[in-house]
Amino acid sequence: MMQTDRILLRPWQESDAEALYRYASDPDVGLRAGWPPHKSVEESLDVIRNIFLNDTNWAIVLRATGELIGAMGYMPQCGLNLPAREGEPMVGYWVGKPYWNQGICTEALQLMIAHIRRNTNYTSLISSHYVDNPASGRVMEKCGFRATGETAIDDTLEPGKPHLMRVLRLELKSTASATIRLETPLDYREVENLTREAFWNVYAPGCVEHYVLNQYRNNPDFIPGLDFVMEVDDRIIGHVMFSKAEIHRPDGTIIPAWTFGPISIHPDYKRQGYGLKLLNYAIGKAREMGVGVLCMEGNIEFYKHAGFVVASTLGIHYHAEPEDAAVPYFLAQELIPGYLSTVVGTADTATDVLRGSDGTDPQTSTSCHRSVGTYHTPKGYYVAFENKDAFEAYEATFPPKEKQAQDGQLRSE
Repeated sequence: MMQTDRILLRPWQESDAEALYRYASDPDVGLRAGWPPHKSVEESLDVIRNIFLNDTNWAIVLRATGELIGAMGYMPQCGLNLPAREGEPMVGYWVGKPYWNQGICTEALQLMIAHIRRNTNYTSLISSHYVDNPASGRVMEKCGFRATGETAIDDTLEPGKPHLMRVLRLELKSTASATIRLETPLDYREVENLTREAFWNVYAPGCVEHYVLNQYRNNPDFIPGLDFVMEVDDRIIGHVMFSKAEIHRPDGTIIPAWTFGPISIHPDYKRQGYGLKLLNYAIGKAREMGVGVLCMEGNIEFYKHAGFVVASTLGIHYHAEPEDAAVPYFLAQELIPGYLSTVVGTADTATDVLRGSDGTDPQTSTSCHRSVGTYHTPKGYYVAFENKDAFEAYEATFPPKEKQAQDGQLRSE
């Protein structure tokens, strides 16, 4: 079973037939996805038994309600007339109409791709969408698929009425060829352009992260020895920088802390393992340099793979939220065992001190058992908002790009 905060992918069961029929009987769903609408619960049961009951197909289920709302899977052999490579599996998915345009297919596809990377030896995936259903193509592109430039014809759905399909492929590249080194001044402009490409329209229309990076290199909190680029075939495809930060104790004292970001991976290389490889390398170097604790804002579903937990489990709360709030996007990791214990007690590690009497595990809990202090985001990260004219002048030195409002963004501008 695979899951995010919102959905899970689980194996199909015969008892899912009625739930499948509820949405698979909708012509707007089936015809867009490439199959005729189901005509009965019995037909849905037959599809489950003959197509879905295997280890390459999953039901998409809402975690909050347990409702089955769609399907996600891949076929080891390509059943359509696609220009597939030998042994290349074809990806397919859909969700019920009430759940369109909510990012659910994107979440589900990302989960399945991560599963395929971990558990198979496939080197690429192929998929397609009808040219009059571009939303499906956008889902694939958000997950790293790229158009091959080829098209195919589906004449199986409606005899005598062929449907033109756009073909996309995801290369499941190995990260073994990637190299990581310190950034040099000669890299600066290339890295800033990479950062702009990586963050454009992600958290807001446009982005500011490239300007933050540009300004941060002259900030006293910047750590030159923890400023890395990743290269593939002599092309910079990734970057991460680290900064000094602070945790303020209730008694007014300050605990030295550290943070990192922006961490950027070029869109052509996202969701292929490069980001995690770069981050784990950088964290290892930070540990060697004596960095005691890292704090940052991010998605726990990704950063837990690099050892992060929700920061409240370590007794660290976020400056912009109430002190007793469990903030799911505020994360931390103690790199030196016992680093925080010097300010919260004499236990061997902060985790031991903060573990609740009920045995609550910091990896899974968001409850705070004992306060270490309040983390304050370094002021350098706000430079684009404090110097808007300077930012706009800097942004004008790059080629124009269209700003777009998209689902899931955190800011309107």
